[in-house]
Amino acid sequence: MDRVFSRDYDPVAKSDADGDSDATITSRPSRRGFQQFLKRNLAAITITGLLMILLLLAIAVITAIAVEPFHKVLVVNGPSSDSLAYPETLEGKRQCLPPAPRVRYSCGNSTKEAEALGCSYDPLAGCWLHKECPHDFTDEFAHFNNGKPFVYFYDEAATQQMKDYTELGNNPDFYWTAVREHLVHCLYLLRRGHDVHMRGARLDNMLADLEHVDHCTNMLANWLRRPDPALEEIGTQGQTHCFMSCA
Repeated sequence: MDRVFSRDYDPVAKSDADGDSDATITSRPSRRGFQQFLKRNLAAITITGLLMILLLLAIAVITAIAVEPFHKVLVVNGPSSDSLAYPETLEGKRQCLPPAPRVRYSCGNSTKEAEALGCSYDPLAGCWLHKECPHDFTDEFAHFNNGKPFVYFYDEAATQQMKDYTELGNNPDFYWTAVREHLVHCLYLLRRGHDVHMRGARLDNMLADLEHVDHCTNMLANWLRRPDPALEEIGTQGQTHCFMSCA
């Protein structure tokens, strides 16, 4: 009798070298599925991309404003801003380099506003000045006149005198005083500017104004040019055997 063979046998696996094997076919990514995904989510992907671009632009603008790394050298031909310091030269002109940005303390435009902002009248500057600003040499100036405050008047004829610095600070108009007061003002204001610069403190807009510095030095020089026998007396000793450095 012939032998009957069963057809229920396991199929022989195809060789790995066969490029059309089942394993090879199933491992390939479905391009059609990816394209369908893009079509279904195209709007969401576009909106997300635009939002990311806007966010990056906003971060760049905020960084540029806050960090301010692009300060340019400013050539000063007149009054400078209250944030300038460190005089240098550029093409033969005096100029300044701005220090690191700081909070600006203002005194407003009236005595009431100044008091509300934390300011007080500074006799040396002759202006209202914030409490956070340097007030160096104010006492020395205020008592330079034989230990007493300088005398101020409402009029050039010196007929209406002010009683103290409080009245002077609340005066809404001009005042008149002796030339000595102006010279002492320049003297101590220059000293204030030097000390403030050396310790890296804040510069108010009067100290930072190179035009005002020139005004004070010229005024002192002009008065020293006036004939005065006391200035001609031999009373100054100097030394030439000294050697300096700069940094």
